[in-house]
This record gives sequence, structure tokens and C-alpha cells, in this order.
Amino acid sequence: MIRIRKVLLIQAFLYGFFVFSFASEDLKKIKETIRLYNNIIIEESKTDRHRDIRTFVKRMQDIATKKVAQKLYIWIQSWHENGLFMDSKIEKIKFLDISINKKSAKAITEEHWKYKYFDRRINKIVKPETDIFYKVEYSLIKKDNRWLISKIKVLEEKQNQEGKK
Repeated sequence: MIRIRKVLLIQAFLYGFFVFSFASEDLKKIKETIRLYNNIIIEESKTDRHRDIRTFVKRMQDIATKKVAQKLYIWIQSWHENGLFMDSKIEKIKFLDISINKKSAKAITEEHWKYKYFDRRINKIVKPETDIFYKVEYSLIKKDNRWLISKIKVLEEKQNQEGKK
């Protein structure tokens, strides 16, 4: 009887260890996906390299659904078509909560950004550097062992222009 308990205890421990290992790997992948998404915003918003929408969506296929990639492309291109380019950086990103189901997940972040807009047509900064705080909910789906952002919802936003804190 004692041997059976020991065997069951060892099996339970091993099962828990493997489940935790997979969950831990999913957490890493989700965080990496969100960081990569934000880095693409930073890079694409300040470059004058004009990709077509298909090329952009293909570039995003490992981190976001087609709908999310298309929406981001349209947002960035709408600024660029008006001569505006965003110079931004993330000062800090904090993952508050990540809940994972079998094929879906939700992640809540607090993000501290700095950005300014530059108009290349007149060669001038048109929106001064601004500190902005976002609380964001990312919805993700698991496809082919990758986590893809399927929806982004800003839960809270606070901003301060330079000198106004």
C-alpha cells in the first residue's frame, strides 16, 4: 500500500512538472509574441520603406492574425500618407496577467511608451515627445504551436506631453 502511494505521488509530481513546463513555455512564447508585435510598431512607424499590404501581412504571420496585421498596416500607412512618421520606444512593459486555455490566451500588460511625430514634408516635429501609459488586453490564439495576437483592446490610456507631468 505504501509503495502504491509512493508510485502515485511520483507520477503526480512528474505530471505536474510536465504540465508546468508546457505552461511555462507557452508563457515565454506569448510574451515574446507581444514584445515582437510592439517592436514591429516601433520599426515600421519610423521607416519610409513602403511595403505593400501582402508583404506586411506575411511578415506578421508568425505573431498576428491576418486581420490584426492588416489593421496595423492601415494605421501606419495612414500616418505615412500624410507625411507623418512616429519615433517611439517602450520604456517598460509589465505583464500583469496571462491566462491560458488549450488554444487561446489573454494577456494584460502595462506599457510605458514615449513617442513623437515628425512631418517629413516640412522636416519638422509636429507632435512633441509624449509619455504615454497603456493598459492593454491582448487576445491570442494558438495555431501550429505558435501564439498569434487575434485582438488588442486598450483598457486604459494616460498621456503627458514633455514638461507636463
